Amino acid sequence: MSSHTFYISPENISSDTAHLTDDEFRHAGTTLRLGPGDRVWVIDGEGCRYEMVIQAMGKKAAQLKVLSKAEEPPPSFHLILAMGIVPGERFDWAVQKGTELGAMDIVPLVTERTEGVFRTPWKRLERLRRIAISACKQCQRARFPRFSEPMGLQELDPGSFDVAVAFWEDEETPPLVPARAGEKRPATGLMVVGPVGGFTSREAESLKSRGCILAGLGPRVLRTETAVAAGAALMQYLYGDMGER
Repeated sequence: MSSHTFYISPENISSDTAHLTDDEFRHAGTTLRLGPGDRVWVIDGEGCRYEMVIQAMGKKAAQLKVLSKAEEPPPSFHLILAMGIVPGERFDWAVQKGTELGAMDIVPLVTERTEGVFRTPWKRLERLRRIAISACKQCQRARFPRFSEPMGLQELDPGSFDVAVAFWEDEETPPLVPARAGEKRPATGLMVVGPVGGFTSREAESLKSRGCILAGLGPRVLRTETAVAAGAALMQYLYGDMGER
């Protein structure tokens, strides 16, 4: 069985056949040199994972036969990642790691210290979606995260989540502590991380007043993308599938 995983949108999958097209087809045929008889994994982005075998390779598409289908259950903890926009590949890396760690929604944030001007539609969103798809293929995740257009920090509604945490690098900010024994595990969570330079004191107080827990990530000042990975792993351990027993 091949370990290669490909993305095929649901409209290109029927009960017994599927068609691999575009970049995924070129990657399979040209880069990996796969052909008829090779078995692969396929994810559809909406929660289904398939085992398939390549039947034929055409000039622009491959035909695959469905061998088995399994549905990935929805996560017990729905994590929304809201992060301050940072330049270039650093934001790409944060999206990649946030996806691997199970973020279900990714919200780019415009804050007081965010650099640049952001207009709707944001041109980088399509690139970020492709990065998320690649991360899902790597970690065998069948449900893709959803992206929103960039929004201002004041547009967040922390009170609408079971738990909301804003990671802030102020030296007096306490760490995030586990829930007390017997407390109900939250089903939804918002995680907020600032851009380069972090949140201003005014922004941190605003988040706190609207229902966010202000929490630190130790004595070191972390880059935004590092804080995203550390914070997401911590929240998944405390509330999600990394700490489930």
